[in-house]
Amino acid sequence: MEPQLSPIEELYHVSEVDKVRFIGVTTDHARYDFGVIFTGQFFGKMLVVSLSSGRAALLDHEDVLDADVLHRILDVDPIDVGAVGDFLGTLLPYVPRYEQAD
Repeated sequence: MEPQLSPIEELYHVSEVDKVRFIGVTTDHARYDFGVIFTGQFFGKMLVVSLSSGRAALLDHEDVLDADVLHRILDVDPIDVGAVGDFLGTLLPYVPRYEQAD
């Protein structure tokens, strides 16, 4: 008799005591509320959640300085992307990117 195959295959199950910050900032145009989860799981990227829009992304220091990323992914107003990106850049550690082998 062959073993039953499960419809779900667990790839990983990791528990961490992570550092989480909740940050609210305001500009002349809008208010932004973020949750930032600092973890070792995502190759130096942090999980950034826009509590205002409900959108989330894995971002690193370079990503938050990219105006298109902030606007498209976290729904930051184009007028505010520079200021919000600079602020988030102070929170996220700089981790050099390395080329991955094919």
